[in-house]
Amino acid sequence: MKGADADFIIIGSGPAGVSAAFPLIAAGRRVLMLDAGNDLGSQEESRSVRILGSDLESLRVDDGSSPKLQTPVSRGIVERFRRDSGIAGAGFMPIGSLARGGLSNIWGAQISYLDAEDIADWPIDIASLQRSYERISQRIGISRNADFTESANEQPVLPLGATAAHILQRHKVAKPVDGSFRLFPAVNAMLSQARPGRAACDLRGDCLYGCPSGAIYNSRQDLLLLRKSPHFRLLDNMRAVSLARNAGWTVGTADGLSFSAPRIILAAGVLGTAALLADHLPLEEQGLRLLNSPTLAIPLLSPARLLRSSTPTHSLAQLGLSLCYGGGTSDYVTGAIYEVGSLPAQSFINRMPLGRKAGRAAFETIAGSLLVATIYYPGDQSRSYIHRDATTGRSLIIRGGFADGFEIRAEALKKALRREWKRLGLIQLPGASLAEPGVDAHFAGTLPMGASGPSGTSADGELNLHPGLHIVDGSIIPDLSSKYITMTIMANADRIAHRLAETEAKPAL
Repeated sequence: MKGADADFIIIGSGPAGVSAAFPLIAAGRRVLMLDAGNDLGSQEESRSVRILGSDLESLRVDDGSSPKLQTPVSRGIVERFRRDSGIAGAGFMPIGSLARGGLSNIWGAQISYLDAEDIADWPIDIASLQRSYERISQRIGISRNADFTESANEQPVLPLGATAAHILQRHKVAKPVDGSFRLFPAVNAMLSQARPGRAACDLRGDCLYGCPSGAIYNSRQDLLLLRKSPHFRLLDNMRAVSLARNAGWTVGTADGLSFSAPRIILAAGVLGTAALLADHLPLEEQGLRLLNSPTLAIPLLSPARLLRSSTPTHSLAQLGLSLCYGGGTSDYVTGAIYEVGSLPAQSFINRMPLGRKAGRAAFETIAGSLLVATIYYPGDQSRSYIHRDATTGRSLIIRGGFADGFEIRAEALKKALRREWKRLGLIQLPGASLAEPGVDAHFAGTLPMGASGPSGTSADGELNLHPGLHIVDGSIIPDLSSKYITMTIMANADRIAHRLAETEAKPAL
């Protein structure tokens, strides 16, 4: 194609975008990445600014969202996305990122892998996904929590907090006979051993504030390596706003610039990709189905740990859990348990029926015995749709909701979990709440692989009716289990990019 700026243009620098870039440049393809963000900002900020915010954002009135969404860095990313993306929510919190590194700036970093049953209806095989899982795991660095300092093969692991270790030991002593409930050390994309350019976790508890040591994986870290390749070019502050078909595809930016390539790879996140494709998809009437994971947050107290001090640990997930609630292959929930003492104190103090000073004193007294469990349902329990905003005709609005009968299932789950908490010596405290749809930021299913019609995509993520337009983010994941989805999105992007590198002829120089 004459005048093409690259063989492939990738839109977005998040986990999916960088995962697609590596196989393509390794095959000698010219890759241009357009990113709405840049390298300026967080690395230049002091610790106090990262934690409190330049305008003391951390002291704002609690908005009821997850603690990780109330840190200054998270507020800045989410608020910019809402302002610039033109996406609004009605009973739905639209979460996306236009920052360098995408949502990896504010993700929970917990790792899950799908199995053959999870992808039984996908148009791909588990072996190809597993190969990509392995490649991604090696690249990003993964560590397991444990209640000892070294694993059996003498590799360092990250220490469990004292309360999490106590609960895990209780579970080992009295596991459910039927195996319906599982509790295990969480696996996180965080380093226990330093790598070039990234330090090991220092257990300072800065996990939600940008992790200045680089221990937590952020796709910005991969850009340093990608930029060393002569086949890769990254352009800052290039927010893509339009796609036009010609001999290939042309991307228009908010600044009025344009870039062309035979093939475009969309890695802008599910909501960002939907906005870019709005003129190419049927969004009338029912709208575009959006899968998300209904999320339940449950505060827990361990009486055995009352008045005992916390131990140094990180503030990501300490334990992972799963609970089967039905006979179907997808009838299970997963989740994580966090130690409250390692989370931002202000999020909890703001919710106490006490003054700030008394609330802080009370929190510091009991924090070492408090845990928070987050529980995720599969996406089939959500009912959310993306529509055009009737008032503007161009911007999008997401209407969120739950599947019929979900409230009954949620109450049944709470009851089943109470039995497990009791077995573990935990007391479920008042305040268990179902989050507003969207807060989970586990999005999928808008442009599913293997589906027919204008909103479906091929096994290679190519949009039906639009050859040369590939999607590699969560949009093309056909269904959403309750497992954490980011690792699978990255692996699927890697799988697709390897396919494209193999099947697309290398252009003559």
